[in-house]
Amino acid sequence: MSGRAYWLAGIAAVAPSLAAAAAPSAASAAHFQPPEGPVMISRTVVRSLIDGKEVRATRRYLVWFEREGDGWRIDGELRDVTVEVPPVLEPFAELERNRIEPGFFPIRLDSAGRMKTRLGPPIGDASRARAVALGEMMIAGALTSVNARNQATTMLTQVVMAGNGGTAWPVDVFNPVRPDTLETREIALPDGSRGSIRVAIQAEGTIGGGLPARVQRTVETELSGSTRTSREVWTFERVAP
Repeated sequence: MSGRAYWLAGIAAVAPSLAAAAAPSAASAAHFQPPEGPVMISRTVVRSLIDGKEVRATRRYLVWFEREGDGWRIDGELRDVTVEVPPVLEPFAELERNRIEPGFFPIRLDSAGRMKTRLGPPIGDASRARAVALGEMMIAGALTSVNARNQATTMLTQVVMAGNGGTAWPVDVFNPVRPDTLETREIALPDGSRGSIRVAIQAEGTIGGGLPARVQRTVETELSGSTRTSREVWTFERVAP
């Protein structure tokens, strides 16, 4: 991967923390009282490749909310994983389907439904690094343009990096304090060029107690006149006991 591709991947890593920093304080959050029964959470990550095709990965979790002190504890289990990629990246898709998330649960929330800071090592395992390496090799063999390979590899890296568990989720995804938030940050790169990151979060509907029906985070990165857009979508649905 070129130096510029590494910068792009680094920018992708900044985006979730940028969105988290923009979130309002817990004191302003509405009352949070999640459903008593199980909830199915679906998270879909979508990235565009250089040729206009998309990489789409969805992980679905069955979760339960329990009172813990003055906050909440979420326990759950992964129910299924679906990954859609161009045929050339199918081995990467299989790695993502088999990727485990040790330590993903429990997720702890404060009284306002905001995610608490996690302690300990990052969530995930070595399969993430293997997936990136495999994807790089396959892209190198499939694309003749060096620039195209670098950009496609960057998109692949972003997808894999996006699977880093609760730390990547908006801190108020379980109880959005506003239906829409927007944050923009300017970035200066080592080669003297400048760019920007625009992070927009939209929440829709409710299934009770502040828990939304759908949350979408859109990250738009602009560098030297080139714009890339990625999306993450969370959906929440009650499940009959």
